[in-house]
Amino acid sequence: MAKKVIVAGGGASGLAAAVTAAENGAKVTVLEHKDRVGKKILMTGNGKCNLTNMSDVQGKYYSSDKASLERIYDTLERFDAAKTREFFRKLGLYTKEKRDGGVYPVSEQASIVLDVLRSACDRLGVTVRTGCELTDVMPVKNGGRVRVKSPDKDAEELAYDRLILATGGKAAPVSGSDGSGYALAKRLGHRIIEPLPALVQLRCEGGFFKALSGVRAQGMVRLVIDGKEAAAEAGELQLTDYGISGIPVFQLSRLASRALYEGKHCEASMDFISYIWNAGLVRTELMCTECFLDKTVEEYLSGMVHKKIAAVVCKRNGIAPGGTVGQAGEEKVWRCVRMLSDFSVRVTAAKSFDSAQVCCGGVPLHEVDENFLSRKCPNLYIIGELLDCDGICGGFNLQWAWATGHIAGKAAAQG
Repeated sequence: MAKKVIVAGGGASGLAAAVTAAENGAKVTVLEHKDRVGKKILMTGNGKCNLTNMSDVQGKYYSSDKASLERIYDTLERFDAAKTREFFRKLGLYTKEKRDGGVYPVSEQASIVLDVLRSACDRLGVTVRTGCELTDVMPVKNGGRVRVKSPDKDAEELAYDRLILATGGKAAPVSGSDGSGYALAKRLGHRIIEPLPALVQLRCEGGFFKALSGVRAQGMVRLVIDGKEAAAEAGELQLTDYGISGIPVFQLSRLASRALYEGKHCEASMDFISYIWNAGLVRTELMCTECFLDKTVEEYLSGMVHKKIAAVVCKRNGIAPGGTVGQAGEEKVWRCVRMLSDFSVRVTAAKSFDSAQVCCGGVPLHEVDENFLSRKCPNLYIIGELLDCDGICGGFNLQWAWATGHIAGKAAAQG
């Protein structure tokens, strides 16, 4: 007989699980507490949906320990980016690869990704119930029951042979990721590593940030935790009235979130002149100031960086707005140049889940097997962002969603 599979959550991992389970003969019901499925899919890739990434996945993911990382990479070998593209091609969606390895729909519309998934659900007879909140799970040896409530119905119970939890984390709660899945998983025997915002902006200390708001600059940012460099990323940095943003900052943010949660001291050091600076560049080559003695220091520095950055650096080094290079002297100008290569600020917090793209933390990976079947609760699968896995920007988090959904969906239907 066909397995009754209930999928809690109609996001990327849940829809992938639902389609795959139905393709493998299961009778599938998706429970989504928002008014429609796939809201977060529509938000990905600035509305273009960066489906996956064809580049090497090594070093692109984080988890709580080395063994968990190995589990992540094993999963992504079993269902890699090429298989994701084939999965969608069979649903009628053609994709293209960009120079950075990112894979997008040919139309570059996130809506078409959701459309083909919804169409597949319709074709395969998947029942999709929206506005339906899962409030309790009652597992038994060969299956279980879930209690659900809807605005227009009394609370009811639905039977299942297999249950797949795909409720998402806490990031972007407007899309439906409200963290309720963590509470369910905990009630069913799982431990939860504290979920924290990741791929998010960082709040920093310093009254000068209002003067820098809106500045974008190519450079490098280094994250220093308790005095030791933890990681570094290069690219376009974005300065805001509260701190720092941009893809390089997003890539480091989960490390900052976790460190701050653990009470550690975090600093971000920005190098705005990395493109002209190298270890072999001697001071006299950079500091050829004789031709610029009558120029203001701000004008001199503005030849290297955005003028707003130059103004803030001058102020932090006690140089008045009209102060010239000749008046300031070589030592003071040199300190300004050094600050451009090491503009250090204290990181006070990550921005909230409302601003985050994903979470770090969740259900430890050692508490599920290779098919994401719970080791704590019978007939329960846990997938996607609920698990202790998060990737960098560029399609890697969606790849985790598709992979875990596909693997669990197939196992739930056949097991």
